[in-house]
Amino acid sequence: MKNDKLISFILILILFAFTSCKNSPSPEIGEEKIIVVEDTIPEIVRMRDTITFHKYDCCFVVTTEIMYPKEDIGIVGSILLLHGWNLPADEWCQKTSFCEKALQKGYVLIIPDYKKSNYCLEMYPQTIADYQKYPTITWMMETQIANLQETFGLLLPGQNNNVAGISTGGRGATLFAYYMPEVFKNAASLSGDFDITKMTDEYLYYSFLGHYSDFPERWEKECFAYDCKNYIVPTYIGHGKADNVSPVEQSIMMFDSIKAHHPNLKLIGHFPDYAAHNYDYWESETDAVLDFFDCCD
Repeated sequence: MKNDKLISFILILILFAFTSCKNSPSPEIGEEKIIVVEDTIPEIVRMRDTITFHKYDCCFVVTTEIMYPKEDIGIVGSILLLHGWNLPADEWCQKTSFCEKALQKGYVLIIPDYKKSNYCLEMYPQTIADYQKYPTITWMMETQIANLQETFGLLLPGQNNNVAGISTGGRGATLFAYYMPEVFKNAASLSGDFDITKMTDEYLYYSFLGHYSDFPERWEKECFAYDCKNYIVPTYIGHGKADNVSPVEQSIMMFDSIKAHHPNLKLIGHFPDYAAHNYDYWESETDAVLDFFDCCD
């Protein structure tokens, strides 16, 4: 009798387990999923056409959002999108039509959040303590982009990769192009800085590099203004003449210097008279930058 009851109880458990599994809903398209990729990126969260992953480096977390165009549009290339100094990483998307139009054209958008990074090659003993946690461009290239290439197949040499930035991100865009010409096909800098040795009183530079009077060679090493002969990536340089944050002379001088070294390089300079250092100006450049990326070499 006891054996019969035990067998009946086991059969009920098996039936219950089978019914529960059978009725469990399968994941719906667009439902949030958690995927762990060992030894590369600790956490990846996929939601519809957006992937957000966190890459840990010491005491700072770099969050990067990857936005994909709709499947019926297809992918034509990618754009690494760099925000301004301490601006929200997605604010360029929120306050202009750039991201919407880029997605409609078929570009994958890669949007890292670097907070107050100034795209220095390294941190120095003179870098103030609060800024030492932010990623260097060396880390971005050797660690983050390497992970994007390995894990997602993005930003691989030979692909249609582009980089664009506003303000400090404009400086970053041209630095990426300078150091990684095998990766980036085109670059666009809006309202950026170039020859930082002409901005020695700028806090955002001496707080990272120390004072120019003490370390002139370091300042020169941290920009490519003295090596424009080796800048070979087609570039769109835009800067408003009413900019009271970053001098327009920075962009005009760099455009002239690159043009002098590479007269046949695809290069556009646009310096409107009344444009300032704001999203109204950056929005006005949306179509021109995307057309530049679309255009032939």
